[in-house]
Amino acid sequence: MNNKKIILGISIFALIISAVVINNLYSRESKDYLPEVSDDYEVTIYDLTLEEIGLSEEQYQLLVDSIMPESLEQMNAVERRNAWLLLDAMVGIEFTESAPQGQSPINYATWILDVLDMGEIRNITIVRIDREINDQADSVFDNLLMKIINEESHTYYIWYQRSGGLGSVIRGSEDGEVLYESQMHVVRDGRLCEREYARGPIVRCDGD
Repeated sequence: MNNKKIILGISIFALIISAVVINNLYSRESKDYLPEVSDDYEVTIYDLTLEEIGLSEEQYQLLVDSIMPESLEQMNAVERRNAWLLLDAMVGIEFTESAPQGQSPINYATWILDVLDMGEIRNITIVRIDREINDQADSVFDNLLMKIINEESHTYYIWYQRSGGLGSVIRGSEDGEVLYESQMHVVRDGRLCEREYARGPIVRCDGD
């Protein structure tokens, strides 16, 4: 009787050892089929920009040449695409901004559009370029008017200055509701604000 118990105990112990060995071998073999990931692998803004908004390398270069890397890094996919569409429209009519390389104020413009909750730009039409000559200051200002239609088919008009960036954003028509003006601002619920005068009160906002 005792012999049978001893034999049964040895058999159970042997089964346990076998199970542990087989499990270890299986784990090692499984690891052999896993792809090796380098410790220094990093998803870059370049990768995200090309993948998320489908830019070619040449198109991506336009963003890099126009926007500081830290500003580009803070943009989400929609903002990057909007920035590229605005830049591409300007390049198409040779409306070159008077800003140092990498410091285009287009990143501020795309931020304002985001604060206005405009969403993704679907279509841009160049309406016209107006030239203002200030004889006293001996300066010339080129203002570009663009008609923008967003993903919800809403229409906006954007005045953009060659020397100063975003001038104003108007909803509906050229004479529609002014959502933003560079000198007096506004936006409201998405914040930003300021004003008094141009079209009346609201003084301050943002974080108040």
